[in-house]
Amino acid sequence: MGLILKIALLGLAIWAAWKTFSRWKGLYDRFVGKPDAPPKPPAPPPQQPPAQPPKRLAEDVQACTVCGAFVAAGAVRCGQPNCPLPQA
Repeated sequence: MGLILKIALLGLAIWAAWKTFSRWKGLYDRFVGKPDAPPKPPAPPPQQPPAQPPKRLAEDVQACTVCGAFVAAGAVRCGQPNCPLPQA
């Protein structure tokens, strides 16, 4: 019977300490105020899609008049090493 009484008194003491602490904490918060919440970190900037290189349009091609290789329409020389046209 003595052990049960000691356990009950210990429980009562713990309960009383908890209630006292919570009452004092409530009074402190009421007069002083609750601590401010830490500020939230700023939102990351929105990510933009990566810049794509400009699209290259197809050029008109024509056959070289001397060697027959296909070159751009505005080219002066076809670029073949054996082409007889002079370099520009």
